[in-house]
Amino acid sequence: MRFPKAPLLLIILGTGVLIGLIYIYYQYNPAHYTWFPKCPFRALTGLQCPGCGSQRAIHALLHGHVGEAFRQNALVPMAIPYVMIGFYLRGVSTPSEKMLIWRKILFGEWAIKIFAVVVILQFTIRNLL
Repeated sequence: MRFPKAPLLLIILGTGVLIGLIYIYYQYNPAHYTWFPKCPFRALTGLQCPGCGSQRAIHALLHGHVGEAFRQNALVPMAIPYVMIGFYLRGVSTPSEKMLIWRKILFGEWAIKIFAVVVILQFTIRNLL
């Protein structure tokens, strides 16, 4: 199992940005500071988009409050491990046969359709309740 070579500068910059974002979302609660970006969809329609509450959910997760993260946006706590697995499977340059099967199962056509249905259901339910 090998990872493709990436320019060192890109890795350093990406890691720095990630650490900076983690620091900001840990230190500052988006619910209490107005300088965090607001959802343009919600500003225009008054409805919550599937991403609404993501910043507050990340803040809650960084403080270990998983239940609060689910209340803010249920997709975030479930999507983070899924995205991390996706980056891992995508990053391996010579994947084994088993990894290719899992990549096809988790990120193939049916996985995308299921994910789309989950996002639409979440959008519908959170705006009806």
